[in-house]
Amino acid sequence: MAAFDGLARRYQDRVYSYALRIVGDPHEAADLAQDTLMRAFRSLASFDAKQRFGAWLFGIAAHVCRDCLRRRRRRLEHTSEAVEDAAAPVREGEGAAAAEERSRVRDAVRKLPIKYREVIVLHYLEEMGYDQVARSLGITAAAARRRALRAREMLRRRLGGG
Repeated sequence: MAAFDGLARRYQDRVYSYALRIVGDPHEAADLAQDTLMRAFRSLASFDAKQRFGAWLFGIAAHVCRDCLRRRRRRLEHTSEAVEDAAAPVREGEGAAAAEERSRVRDAVRKLPIKYREVIVLHYLEEMGYDQVARSLGITAAAARRRALRAREMLRRRLGGG
């Protein structure tokens, strides 16, 4: 119990950050992070110690977020507009142009289909290798690489880079 408590504290901010990037709503992300940690605790017996805890936990988070988006899709008519725009504050020392560009990139990532958004968030923002991303999402490492490549192509088109 104490070991899990320590791991939960270590990962709670990262799980929240992941959920926020996937669903776009801070309150919903907090609930999803809590739900992820509760599910992880209840499923602790199924954890394979040969696997990295973070990859296993983010796999649970991915399922929790997907379930949330499915529920949201049922409630909303326009699924492509489901993720709300969360205004990001300008970072200290960052100019308005840089903040605007960061906002454009964030919005473009939010508009990606979920299977591509998950890979981008886990690989680039959570800094997981493709093997860990694959384990978290229940896909092969090759599929994770293909999804990342496709997501980068989509982002490049949306952001006007070719």
